[in-house]
Amino acid sequence: MAPSEAQKRASAKYQRENIASLACRVKKDQAEKFKAYCAGLGKTSNAVLRDYVLACIDEKEAGGE
Repeated sequence: MAPSEAQKRASAKYQRENIASLACRVKKDQAEKFKAYCAGLGKTSNAVLRDYVLACIDEKEAGGE
């Protein structure tokens, strides 16, 4: 079942108030190599980067992976 408009608004509000995006720029060939590395781990690049950030600040994701 598709999310209702109210659910979409609530999700967007939560993200605006509680979530931040981090980004970095790398050369395309480096990005492709990193994506291949992540795929080899069976994870997305976002998951690998998030895990690294949390490890750097000594935190674990609630509900963990």
